[in-house]
Amino acid sequence: MSNIVNLLTAGVFGGTTLLALKSGVGCGLAGLQTRETLFLASAYAIAALIIGAIAGSIPVNATEQIVGLGLAMHLIIGLALVYSGIKTKKRWLSDRKDISRRTFLLMSLPCPACLAATFLSCLFFTETTGMSGIVAGAVAGGVFFAGVAGGGVSTSWITTKTSTKNPSTLGNVMLFLGLFYLLCLLLVPAYLQAQDAPAFNVTTDPNGMLLALALMGILILLGALADRVRHAVTHPGGR
Repeated sequence: MSNIVNLLTAGVFGGTTLLALKSGVGCGLAGLQTRETLFLASAYAIAALIIGAIAGSIPVNATEQIVGLGLAMHLIIGLALVYSGIKTKKRWLSDRKDISRRTFLLMSLPCPACLAATFLSCLFFTETTGMSGIVAGAVAGGVFFAGVAGGGVSTSWITTKTSTKNPSTLGNVMLFLGLFYLLCLLLVPAYLQAQDAPAFNVTTDPNGMLLALALMGILILLGALADRVRHAVTHPGGR
């Protein structure tokens, strides 16, 4: 049993680290200064500390609702990342206009999905290790701070050395992450049902998800078409 707990703990740590690195990569690609990146990393750490302090006092019913909210926000954020990634890349390649300092916020700000994941991480730490909620929040906050700060500085240094630090790169990363988010929403519930694994009782509607994906896909295409028309009007004869 201890091996399983250790494995699950390592998985939770790994997931938390990936979320932190995702935010750090967004900061690095958007060209934020070190001071700004550290400020955002501190915001994550403080949020994790607060969540850890209240994680143990939330009833199970509310926990299930939080998980359900996290899944819904996961879908919305995934679609928003796809749209914003396309828009960031297109505006840079077509108009040479840098909007990365606005669109990177979808990757780097503490979104509801990340907060829900942080809550589950703190809850898992308290249940499996017996540590207090504040200590669990401090551990998660430390992981977030190190991941955001380290990811931001490392990404900025690597992209500067390779001459790939531009909004187009950020757009590609956002597009990849958005598609990854959407793929996870389809695969994870199916995997849990196939394995008959114990999980929170969160109902999913595949037909509704596919309909939402189709509708958002149509909106993305309409937005791209409208942007193309706008570019043709404002830049006649241009690329």
